[in-house]
Amino acid sequence: MLRIWLTIFSVAAIAFAGGNRDYRFSVPDEQFREDAKIVDAENMCLEAADDSAYLHSEKIKFPLEQGNLYLRAKIKGNRYGWYSGKIKADCYKQLHAFNLQTNHLTAFEAAHLRFYAGTSLRPFQDEGEVYFDKKYLYSSRVANLYFVQNGKWQKLIPTSLTGIVVVDSLPKEAFLLMGADKIYAPATIAPVDTGLFYATVFVPGYYPYTAGLHVTSGKTSRLKTKLIPVDTVVYQIESEVTTERIAKTKNLEETEVLYDQFIADLSRANIDRGTAAFDSIYPQVKRPPQGMDSTNAQYVAYTVTFEGSRSRSRAQWLSGRLSGILETNNALLARLDTLQKDTMRVQIPLKSIDWNDSLFTFQFADSTGRIAVGFEGNLTPALSVPESVFVAAADSSLAQFTLTFENKPVWKYDGAKVKSRHHYRFTKLQVSYLNETYTGKGKFILPAEILLEPEVQEWLNPVKDTVVAKPDSIAKNDSAEAKKDTVEENISRAVAEIDSGSFRFKNKIVHMSPFRIRKTEVTVGEYRDVMKDSTTKFTFNDSLMPVHNVNWEKARAFCKAIGGDLPTEAQWEYAARAGKNEGSIWRNRNGALPFEYAVYNVDGPRPVASAKPNAWGLYDVSGNVAEWTRDKYSWFSFYVESEDPTGSFFGDNRIFKGGSWKSKTSNALDLTDRDDEDPRYWSNYLGFRCVFPSQVKK
Repeated sequence: MLRIWLTIFSVAAIAFAGGNRDYRFSVPDEQFREDAKIVDAENMCLEAADDSAYLHSEKIKFPLEQGNLYLRAKIKGNRYGWYSGKIKADCYKQLHAFNLQTNHLTAFEAAHLRFYAGTSLRPFQDEGEVYFDKKYLYSSRVANLYFVQNGKWQKLIPTSLTGIVVVDSLPKEAFLLMGADKIYAPATIAPVDTGLFYATVFVPGYYPYTAGLHVTSGKTSRLKTKLIPVDTVVYQIESEVTTERIAKTKNLEETEVLYDQFIADLSRANIDRGTAAFDSIYPQVKRPPQGMDSTNAQYVAYTVTFEGSRSRSRAQWLSGRLSGILETNNALLARLDTLQKDTMRVQIPLKSIDWNDSLFTFQFADSTGRIAVGFEGNLTPALSVPESVFVAAADSSLAQFTLTFENKPVWKYDGAKVKSRHHYRFTKLQVSYLNETYTGKGKFILPAEILLEPEVQEWLNPVKDTVVAKPDSIAKNDSAEAKKDTVEENISRAVAEIDSGSFRFKNKIVHMSPFRIRKTEVTVGEYRDVMKDSTTKFTFNDSLMPVHNVNWEKARAFCKAIGGDLPTEAQWEYAARAGKNEGSIWRNRNGALPFEYAVYNVDGPRPVASAKPNAWGLYDVSGNVAEWTRDKYSWFSFYVESEDPTGSFFGDNRIFKGGSWKSKTSNALDLTDRDDEDPRYWSNYLGFRCVFPSQVKK
């Protein structure tokens, strides 16, 4: 008797899934009407524009605008209107809310789904009025909503109603910054999560300020802000250094003289660089509201944002007072930067020379002290009579020494004052003697007090970029085992890193831990290289074809051999759907067609990655060849784990997913569908891909 009832139940379930396709429970774009008007009734949560008695439907557009509330209303039969407007606060607090992210729906998906008060209703008996904003959907009539997805009834998870924040006391050119969202005043901000709300206010002529308030469920709160006018005081110093004089300098040394003079004038002026005057007028951070302490995440985020606003305002206040001084300072720095990019070649007197078997040691110094350097090495081409150079060194008319260097000296300080400057970026030594020019081959030697300067050390020992070897640049090894290891390493690299997250799986929202999964199906060539399996005969022999004619046991053995495993059904479906609730990766993509993403209804498979990938970079999850998963199949299994589901504990058959090249229609490629077979079964339409542990550091 039990078997009879289970059989009846199974047949009924199949009939429901097959006979009530999802399109009967959704609203396609062609059913939305433009410029259809409805009466702005008192129980409606939208305000009609310009005090009109009617709301007029408009073209449905995404993404939805911040602060607007949207209504999808049934006009008649299968005709719907899409309306938008400002929120009526009194009506809003009566709504029942459902968070879109919690229910793993996008606003676009939700706007095209029909919602119901119960699961016994017919397709046309959906809720006539459903409200939307960027994060939530709302029911004005019932506390529970249901919809049909992938042939199954799904229940929305309700959540507490959010709040509304109104900003109406700012000039029109003002705007608020909330994270990355820029909102111009006056504005109604919704939805706003309950708790501490904050936003940074920017008004021309005033310093930025982060305002905060406490938001309660279903209530409207008004954001009060404090405006601090920009300070107009400007500090002045007496100095002959002007931007005009700076622009006329001819060389680096002239510019350095002006810089030193400007710093001396600034020191004598004794400018107050403190910010006490600013801190006395800028508001203090708010204390935590009742029921929240200073360690609360919302409050900590608010204080961090507030301190950031205050720091920017303080810097703006100080730079405003120092604007004239900073203009001169910046002009000096810009001129120095330009001149320090030059390469210099100067003749330099030889201070001393020593040599031994053509190894010379030269010492150079100029009269200013900017150049003091040695050179150790020889000259090329080598001089035939080294003694002649020694003689020439005593007489500058016989030999000339030229140094080439980058014109950026190191500055040595005494407090804020520059004590001395020294060149250190020497690149070449040349010696001219008897109409011949010789080039130094060796190294420059800096005095210890210059060599130890951090700037000099950084130039002499630059940080090198780390070069990561590509897989094909690995040194070759003739042994078969080494070759196999390299092949396996390359195969396991062609993966996508899938982050942790949640999705709707078998009518339940489940959480997935991170993992890596092959971007493509394993190929015939890869399988041959790793397994050396002479018993498997391929129908399609090209090395880039997806592997096929491989049973579940061999498929799993391959994945184990390269350090992975077959994916669970949940891992496969989570990665294949790429965060979508639909069972097809092309639905809801503008103008996308199934054959762009899937190989199906053809005479054989195609090389892997012949069609477009899904949003997470996985190819051929629909069509080409179906793919084995790790899970067992049992027709009476009903339990789904909340974390990383692993399939049925019972059963012998194994599940495979995704449809294949033999599938006749795109409906047969639904990613939520499953098939099963004996693990010893093989076919020319059945292959696999592998998963690997995540490499994301926890």
